[in-house]
Amino acid sequence: MQTISDNAAKILEEINNNPMFKKLICLNQRQAAEAIGVSSTTLINLRRDGLGPSYIQLERKGRRGRVLYPKIEIAEWLSRTIKTM
Repeated sequence: MQTISDNAAKILEEINNNPMFKKLICLNQRQAAEAIGVSSTTLINLRRDGLGPSYIQLERKGRRGRVLYPKIEIAEWLSRTIKTM
């Protein structure tokens, strides 16, 4: 089992406060963008540039398919990315 930082645990709790996300393990592109607070296009660009949260890309018959973001990865990424004053 993966342990996460206290800050990431707080962020994960915030993500789970959204009733649409609570029972999900992974979020799709649109949901992840909403949870992070960016547009879907921005999240695509972050992924393309290797700057976004870790993701899972499902393959179907040898073709690239759906992209899913584990909520724990979103929380960890945000905890490393968010800077406070």
